[in-house]
Amino acid sequence: MINHAIKITVICSLLFISTYTLAEGLVDIKPYVNASINYDDNLFRFSSSEQAKATFGSSNTSDVVKRVDLGVVVNLRLSRQLVTLSSSINESRYDRFDILNNTGKSNKLNWSWRLGNDLYGEVSASENEAISGFNEINKRVKNLRTTSRQLANINWNLQPSWTLSATREYGKSENELSSLNALNREDDIYEAGIRYQNQRGTQLGVAYRVSDSTFPNRSGFEQVFYGDESSKKEIVVNAVWLPSAKTRVSTRLSNVNLDIKNLPQRNFNGISQRWSLDHSFTSKANVNLTAYQDIAPVDDIISTYVKVTGFSVNPSWILTDKIAVQAGLGYEERNYLGSAGILLSSVEFDRYDESKLARVSLTYTPTMKSLVALQYQGEKRESNASNANYQYNNINFSMRYDF
Repeated sequence: MINHAIKITVICSLLFISTYTLAEGLVDIKPYVNASINYDDNLFRFSSSEQAKATFGSSNTSDVVKRVDLGVVVNLRLSRQLVTLSSSINESRYDRFDILNNTGKSNKLNWSWRLGNDLYGEVSASENEAISGFNEINKRVKNLRTTSRQLANINWNLQPSWTLSATREYGKSENELSSLNALNREDDIYEAGIRYQNQRGTQLGVAYRVSDSTFPNRSGFEQVFYGDESSKKEIVVNAVWLPSAKTRVSTRLSNVNLDIKNLPQRNFNGISQRWSLDHSFTSKANVNLTAYQDIAPVDDIISTYVKVTGFSVNPSWILTDKIAVQAGLGYEERNYLGSAGILLSSVEFDRYDESKLARVSLTYTPTMKSLVALQYQGEKRESNASNANYQYNNINFSMRYDF
């Protein structure tokens, strides 16, 4: 479906280009290339050097990954309509664990449409193929995951300050390895709401959101004990307040009702919330403070949802016109929902993780079309689940040029 849509868009783009002198439009084609070198001292997220040695015969868990991305972004504007096609392909090569060498790709087609002054929205379709990570999946294997997403959104300005909106979204993820097919997932999402915004930037919105998820490849034991369908219903309140020209406060509150079909002991009912404060000390120094408690999907057969509670501090500085620094410190607690009682013993087990996170990046823009970046990030996770602890440090150096 996506490939067919992309082909149609390319053909239409060529037609518009050929008749540009007769039509009111503009075509902008932006190719780019990105190259990076990435060092990770615990690539597979092993809990210890002993676990690594038992798995691969060596206690060395580090690797260097070289990656090259080639991509293009095509913007086609016709009057008040904007169609954007983005496509990229990447090649990753590992120095030590060359079994993970892979080719990834990403394609997206987006139409931002508008009818008159009061009716607007977007229609989009995307597909991405990439190697899956090892933070949640305790299997040290190469697995290419394909994720796709289709979205349609409509907004209607009832009055200058009031807007009605409706969104339909469908997402799908598929794993290449048959041993991970039980994690294949389909999400069908509906949302409708109303929001208010005044000229000072204050916003208030209320929406009702339903997310129906299915795991089409689960059967037998997995279906009976872990479930293959779930439904998450939310009443969502969004608000933004600007107490001053330098400060912005935003929040997202929702009452979450999570229902796991045929497994009522795994249901969840509670509050999900995210609070964020952005403050500008000067035109070049800013900070973001965020605290949250979210219910999110997770790549785990026993628990398909996790309650994440945490906070982060994220300062940024623009040192010069070409050099900027960003940093972040965070702490998370993760409760894996519905993981109790699925053991051979009579002892119930609820998985619980704690993570401490840190990152810092330095970016340099020598020209308008080029970017050089150096980034460090690390995490230390402690868990009551066997072999789920890990600690890693990651350094990434990248260069990008837009033609």
